[in-house]
Amino acid sequence: MESLDMKELLMEEFENDPIFRMAVLNGLEDSVFTTGIQSMHKDMTYSTVEAGRIIERSDSTIRNHFRSDLIEYIQPEKFGKFYRLNYKSVFRLHLIFVLMDKASKTSVDLLAELGMQPGVSMGGNVKRVQRESTDLQEYSDQLQNNYEERLSTMERNLGFQSKMLNILKYEKDISDIERKLERKEVEIDQIKTDAYMKYLEEKQTQLLSTSLKKSIQKPSFLGLFKKPDIIDVEQINKDVETKLKEKMDQEIKEKINIARKEIETLQEEKRKVNTLLQQERESFSNMQLDTDVDDKKLLSANMK
Repeated sequence: MESLDMKELLMEEFENDPIFRMAVLNGLEDSVFTTGIQSMHKDMTYSTVEAGRIIERSDSTIRNHFRSDLIEYIQPEKFGKFYRLNYKSVFRLHLIFVLMDKASKTSVDLLAELGMQPGVSMGGNVKRVQRESTDLQEYSDQLQNNYEERLSTMERNLGFQSKMLNILKYEKDISDIERKLERKEVEIDQIKTDAYMKYLEEKQTQLLSTSLKKSIQKPSFLGLFKKPDIIDVEQINKDVETKLKEKMDQEIKEKINIARKEIETLQEEKRKVNTLLQQERESFSNMQLDTDVDDKKLLSANMK
């Protein structure tokens, strides 16, 4: 198995390593050979982010050790602003974290075990006993890394703010659409009410007008006056009612059809905005998970 081969390879490589011996003497062998460590491949190199996933540490925490004297023990390869670590460097880094977390060792303890002297303070100024020729470059690299971390944090925060503003906008748009839909439903009821009131008014007017016309007596050649026609009120009412109802139904149908089309348009708009809202919420949630994952892993490792 690949994992067993890696464990055997590391035990052989680090048999005489003072930091590995310290971990074994402190009873930390189970914590040393984790699943992540045993999943490494001897022919691969890893970025600080990839190494962080293997040993469950954040990228920034790993880089902190690269700014200390322990970098000489870890031995990462540097390419401009970036580092690459082979399986040995990842394992050395992991040993440091395990001893600090599980055995309460400090960087001074580890440097002493390695036979290295850490930087000392003289007259309030820090003087490096080793690697003096690289101090300026390391300080410059530290400033650059701090700048990049601050820039990354700023970009992440701006991303959060942008997502939150989009979410708030889409939620407001949906609320506005829902209010418009409610008004349209009320408008449909009002169309029916207005049409019926108009129907009653026109019916009353036409009944009165028709009755008056039929009751007027007209002169004829056969006599001075013609006998008045018998007014069939029921038939008049029926004729007027039939005509006006057809007119009312047609007007209601046309106006409601227009309102229904507007409702369909609003509902489609709501579906689109809701889709955008769900996408923004999911994106925001993923951003939070990506941001918190390193801290959660670090906290989990520290609690073990």
